[in-house]
Amino acid sequence: MRAVSHCANHPSREARRRCSSCGKWICERCAREHADRTFCSQRCRWRDLIRSLRSRAAAVLRRPVSAAWSIVLTTAACVLVAAAVGRLIGELIEVSAPADSGTVEAAFPVGPPPTDGRVVAREGAWRLELTGVAGASVLVELGGRPVAVAQLDGEGRAGIDLPACPAAACQVVVSSLSGPPVVVGALPTATVGPLRSTSTETVSARVIMPPPATPGLGLATGSVAAAVKTPSSPTAPRAEAVPPEEDESAPAPPVLHLVADGGPRLALTFDGAASANGTADLLEVLRELDLEVTMFVTGEFIHRHPGLVRRAALAGHEFGNHTYSHPRLTSYASSHRHDLLPTVTRESLHRELRRTEEAFRKATGRSLAPLWRAPYGEENRQLRAWAMELGYLHVRWSSLAGVSLDSLDWVEDEHSSLYVDSGRIIERLLEFPRLEGGIVLMHLSTNRRVPPWTDLPRFAEEVRGRGLQIGTVSALLEASQQWRPWYEQARIRHQELSAPANDR
Repeated sequence: MRAVSHCANHPSREARRRCSSCGKWICERCAREHADRTFCSQRCRWRDLIRSLRSRAAAVLRRPVSAAWSIVLTTAACVLVAAAVGRLIGELIEVSAPADSGTVEAAFPVGPPPTDGRVVAREGAWRLELTGVAGASVLVELGGRPVAVAQLDGEGRAGIDLPACPAAACQVVVSSLSGPPVVVGALPTATVGPLRSTSTETVSARVIMPPPATPGLGLATGSVAAAVKTPSSPTAPRAEAVPPEEDESAPAPPVLHLVADGGPRLALTFDGAASANGTADLLEVLRELDLEVTMFVTGEFIHRHPGLVRRAALAGHEFGNHTYSHPRLTSYASSHRHDLLPTVTRESLHRELRRTEEAFRKATGRSLAPLWRAPYGEENRQLRAWAMELGYLHVRWSSLAGVSLDSLDWVEDEHSSLYVDSGRIIERLLEFPRLEGGIVLMHLSTNRRVPPWTDLPRFAEEVRGRGLQIGTVSALLEASQQWRPWYEQARIRHQELSAPANDR
C-alpha cells in the first residue's frame, strides 16, 4: 500500500510524495519534479544537484590517473572550457543583435480591393500574379501554410513564385490580416467560375490555369473555361475542386494553425508532458481571470496527476490528446524534414492516442475533445490522416510572417539565446501580426524561478481591450465556416470510437 501523510506546508492537504532531498511530505501543489525526482522547493533541488556533483567529483578524484592520461584530460578540459566560452560569447552576440524590423503589415489601404489574381505555370513552376491597388499588402498561404506577405508595387502588381506543394489540389489562399481569406485556386486543379469576395478588404480573384503541356508547344496560359474544356487525362486539371470530406485522395485535414474566419476570438492552449511543477498555481490564475482554455496532455501526465486533471476538467477547461509518452514522430530534429521515423506506424500512433483517451476517461469519466497536438509540433499529412481515423483533428500554434504564437516558455536556460522572461513573453504575443483567430502555445509546467504565466493577467486585459475573446480551440473552430466541417467530422468519429461499449 502506498504511504500517505499530510503536507508539511499545507497540513490540510493530503500528501503522497516526499522530497528527494529533505524527506518532507508534500502535496501536488508543492511538488517540483526534475529528472524523475521530486523536491519541495528549488533550494532542495539545487542541494540535491550539488550533492550529486560533489559525490561524482570525489569518486573521479579518488581514482589513480597515469601521467599520460593526466595530460590528455587536462587538454580536453581546456578545449571544453574554450568551447563553452566561445558558445557563451556567440549567444551574447546573438542576443545583442538588433531584431529584424522589416516585417510588412499585411493590410489593405482604404479604397477598392485588388481586382484580379491568377495562378500561372512558368517553365514547370507555379507562380501567383496579383493585380490591384498600389501599395496593398496581402498574406499568401499554400496548403494551409503561410509562404509570403506580398506588397503590390506602384503599378498595383505583384508576382510570387510558389514553392512546390506535395499535396494534390493544394489550395492557394490570399487574404488580408483584417478580413476573411479568398481561395485563389488549387494546384494542380482549378476552381470553375469567378470567386466571390466577402469583404471590401479581400482579394476578388479568379484562377487561370495552364492546359496540359504539349511537346514542342511549351506552356501556355489559358482561362478557366479553356481548362475545363481540356479532355480529361492523368495530367489534365480537373473541372471541380472536391470538398475535403469527399476527396478520397486527400483524407487528411489541412494544417490548422490560424483560423482566419473565427471572428474576434483567440484560443489559449497549454501542453503538459509529464511534470506538473506549478500547474496548481496556473489553475488558480486561470480561475481568477475567468478563463477556460484548451490543455493538451499526455497519458503519463494524467496517470501522474489525476487530481489536477479532474480539478481542471471540473473548472471547465478543455482537454486534447498529446499522445501517451510524448515520442518524436518525425525526423525533424536531425534533418529539418517531417519524414516519418522508422518506428512510427499507423498502429503505434493509434496506440498512443487510445491509451491517453483511456487514461483520461478513467480519471474524469469523460472523453477528450476531438483534438490532438503532436509532440514538439512534429507532424505531417500522413500523421494527420491516421489521427483523423480515430476522430482527432490536429491543432498547431499560429505562425505568420516569420513569427509565431509559441511563447517559448519551455526554454528554461537563462543563458540561451531563445530565453524570454515572463514580461517579454507577453509582449511577444501581443506583437503578433494577427491575434484574431490565433492559437497561443504555453505549457502547464515550468522550472523557471519566475513562472511564465506571471503576466498572464496583463495579456488577458490587453486582448480583451482589443475586443477579442479568449477561449478554447473548439469554440474557435465552431465559429469558423472553414473549419467547422472538419471539427464536426472529427467529433462524430471520435464519439463513435471513444464511447464505452455499453453506450454504443
